[in-house]
Amino acid sequence: MIALNGHQLTVAELWQVACFQKPCALADEARPLLRRSRALVESLAAQPRAIYGINTGFGPLSGFRISDGELAQHQVNLLHHLTVGQGALFSEAETRAIMLARANTLARGFSGVREELLELLVAALNKNILPEIPSEGSVGASGDLVPLAHMARLLVGFGHAQVNGQRLPAPDALKQAGLTPAVLQCKEGLALVNGTSVMTGLAALATQEAEQILRWSELLTACLFQVLDGEPEVLCQQIHMARGFRGQSLVARRISDSLRTNAGFAKRIDVHQWGSQAKPVEPGTEIQDPYSLRCAPQILGAFQEAHWHIAEVVTRELNASTDNPLIFPDTGMVIHGGNFYGQQIAMVSDYLRMGLIKVALLAERQIERLVNWRYSRGLPPLLAGGAPGLNTGFGGAQLLATALAAEARLLGMPASIQTISTNANNQDVVSMGCHAAKMTRTVLPLCWKILAIEALTLMQAADLRAPKKVMGGDYQKLYDLVRGLSPKLENDRPLAEDIQHITRLLQSEAAQKVFSLDKNHESN
Repeated sequence: MIALNGHQLTVAELWQVACFQKPCALADEARPLLRRSRALVESLAAQPRAIYGINTGFGPLSGFRISDGELAQHQVNLLHHLTVGQGALFSEAETRAIMLARANTLARGFSGVREELLELLVAALNKNILPEIPSEGSVGASGDLVPLAHMARLLVGFGHAQVNGQRLPAPDALKQAGLTPAVLQCKEGLALVNGTSVMTGLAALATQEAEQILRWSELLTACLFQVLDGEPEVLCQQIHMARGFRGQSLVARRISDSLRTNAGFAKRIDVHQWGSQAKPVEPGTEIQDPYSLRCAPQILGAFQEAHWHIAEVVTRELNASTDNPLIFPDTGMVIHGGNFYGQQIAMVSDYLRMGLIKVALLAERQIERLVNWRYSRGLPPLLAGGAPGLNTGFGGAQLLATALAAEARLLGMPASIQTISTNANNQDVVSMGCHAAKMTRTVLPLCWKILAIEALTLMQAADLRAPKKVMGGDYQKLYDLVRGLSPKLENDRPLAEDIQHITRLLQSEAAQKVFSLDKNHESN
């Protein structure tokens, strides 16, 4: 059970709730502040003073006062006018991540919602009663107003819900679970929709997946060293420490650790005195590997450094108060501000996406080293299992990898600089944080498929060498997993389903546990 107090939710915990339906609950220590915050809202609402979103209009209409008798309808109308979302619905995991992110930020106690409203949101999440949230409509300025309005509609019994794949009217879905729709009171509609929880939930999911992609990239690179007889000198800690980036040193060490499961490479790593043995001088003999091997620690290490920063920002935003105004019962203050503005998440989502694209481009070039017989150190052309010419081996698979890499590159334009004014020029500079997070989510499946193709080519290359000669323990484990789903390519056959199977294998928690890729490793 994950306790929500608004201060300690991690990316890994969000992943467990979103993807594996781990239950959560409002923490007991969060309740006193929630009650005091709500009491202050009700006290302020009774006073003859203008407080945004409580007794004033929204956005450019904040100069209009709302009468006491219309405060509740005012909150409902907010949901109505924002229920304009279009496009594909967010997936089940994405919807659960959004709900959890919103529940946790409200649990901080600075938003002024009633305890029972938050309990209803958490109960719906635990019972897997999911609102239908369209993916189009947010500019990430006053938070993710439109998609969060669609989320909030479930709690008041509007619209439809998805319950274990079945579409039901929201009131019926709640009733089936023994839950009663809420009647919104002043400030509550605004507190539900005014924040960054959509972009933050999506960014948190992407952050978790990106860690998995990095670790697979390291493992596949270690396999590439073995099948191409790469020079492990480039993993020597001395050169990485000389540069001083901890992520680069860590990646080099993890690749080296995997290589040590190969007895031959372990000897070369442990016995070889780095830099003291003369290089061969025979004409035509290369003394350095191409960058796709030699610079892998630098490329993946830079992504590791980026990932540490991204995870820190996303975690902080998961545990932040991001609506307006904020309620501070200890001082009796209500403060108007702009914490809903999604610039931090927009920028790190762009950063994460650019890092993922670079990892994808590295993997695509590593595939090229395997299929191109001019550079693969004796492997058959295009890794054909049968007679080359009659068989084209992995030619089509590489073509797909190149197409996927090109598609990923097209998504490299940062969204965080694409501001456009809206809301009668009230929101005159916007973050596009939701766009940035969605674009990053779009890159992820492209990366997984490229890694799957690389895994298949590495296993084919091992078969075409002599498996017992090139494969260390980690390579052998991966070989067994892959070959359990995709046999050696003896003669040309369709590989579409093989790529799908291996993509799902790499994404699976079971496969990640084989190599301890599911564990959080050194943080910054």
